[in-house]
Amino acid sequence: MQRNRYHHLGWFHGIELFEASFSNQTFARHAHEGFAIGAIGEGAGGYQCRGESMVLPAGSLSLMNPDEPHTGRAAADRVRYNMLYAPEAAVRAVLGLRDLRGFAEIAPQDRGLRVTRALARLSRSLNSPTEIAGRLEAEEAVHAVLAQAFAHYGGAELRQSGREPAAIRTLLERIEAGVADGESLSLSVLAEQVGLNPSYLIRSTTRATGLTPHGHVLRARVDLARRLLLDGTPAAEAAIAAGFCDQAHLIRQFRRHYGVTPGALIRH
Repeated sequence: MQRNRYHHLGWFHGIELFEASFSNQTFARHAHEGFAIGAIGEGAGGYQCRGESMVLPAGSLSLMNPDEPHTGRAAADRVRYNMLYAPEAAVRAVLGLRDLRGFAEIAPQDRGLRVTRALARLSRSLNSPTEIAGRLEAEEAVHAVLAQAFAHYGGAELRQSGREPAAIRTLLERIEAGVADGESLSLSVLAEQVGLNPSYLIRSTTRATGLTPHGHVLRARVDLARRLLLDGTPAAEAAIAAGFCDQAHLIRQFRRHYGVTPGALIRH
């Protein structure tokens, strides 16, 4: 039985995610216009590429350059993998790169499973948009996939994160205001408003604060819900007002941030 899904991120450079899970599906010889970055999660995948027949077990990456012909199949009883498709222009825009060399090796091992985890995070964010900041989380996950893949396997030299106190201060103020107004915040818009490249903004914000922009959005939403609860707003209403899809999601995030559920919040 096949359980494949295809996500097109129309708002984010047309980047796409293919979630594959199949046993008997095969792909005839084909090529992609952009880069293809995948990670085998279970089973094994098989390729004919660059004149070789290869098997990619779990823990392997699949790194294809644009217009690189290949076939595809399951090389075990079943294979499950996530594959990101990104046009060259999208990679340059997301990572702020001028020089883009591409991948020399098709199927390296994913050291530390960094790319695998970033792809899994992207999959979760697209399948479970549990709050208004879901788009921001997806954009950060795309950045993580591209940054890990090209920095570790494509020879890309990403700009080192810097100290940007004014920009980060503006970012945090913008997030607080956006959460209060119930806005749908995106990484692209936030980066434009503070005058930094999105990739550089993520790295600099994380370096300075320990959280990504999405992490700060979640913090601001939980804090807003807390204030509403203290004002006597019912938990279900506070959850929606703070940008969560339901009370259950607020409870999970509240426990993660404060160590207790909203029901344990006592006003004196």
